[in-house]
Amino acid sequence: MIEKTYKQIRDLDIKLNLPLVIVDADEVIVHFAKPFILYLKERGWALKLNGYTLSNSIKNIKTNKILENRKSQKLVIDFIQKETHRQPITEGALKTLNNISKFSQIIILTNVPGYAYEKRLKNFKDLNISYPIIMNQGPKGLALKQLCKGMQKPIIFIDDNLSQIESAKKFVPSIYRFHFSGCDLVRKFLPKSLAATHNPKSWQEIEILCNRFLI
Repeated sequence: MIEKTYKQIRDLDIKLNLPLVIVDADEVIVHFAKPFILYLKERGWALKLNGYTLSNSIKNIKTNKILENRKSQKLVIDFIQKETHRQPITEGALKTLNNISKFSQIIILTNVPGYAYEKRLKNFKDLNISYPIIMNQGPKGLALKQLCKGMQKPIIFIDDNLSQIESAKKFVPSIYRFHFSGCDLVRKFLPKSLAATHNPKSWQEIEILCNRFLI
């Protein structure tokens, strides 16, 4: 866990007797793939997902040639720099978050790069999402462990990344782990997670589960 993450968590006012919901950002609360598709199209590229990865998935529209990974990573970085401030929200996210915030505290734990953190803050402010946003790097297990320290009520962690669900199970096995994407395009490529406690298919289903486990 990087120092900035630790400091941000330390500065939070977490209530130990109130349920906690920790939520990822990209492809959970906001779309990444869908605006990335539009970004690529404007530059002569197309996104052809063949699994839960961007590797070998960017192709030249005219030649259908796959873009090498080094160059595709440059496109991803450029996209993050230029589009993080205006990523669109996934269907049902705002309503569900607002509803479950009536009986729980919500924290957003995102692996947004440091150079785009302020842009993420602006994006969420513009979307009327006012929950704390913690910047993390790499596996989230240690940050989750710190966030959950001393908690006396149930905790739910929501993420689309299989490795993050596994990291959560390793460091805080007692929490509920929802393997979920709010993007229908990405959701059909999600690998099966044996580390998840639940695999909801919509924000509406997440709200039902939160009502069941947290109230």
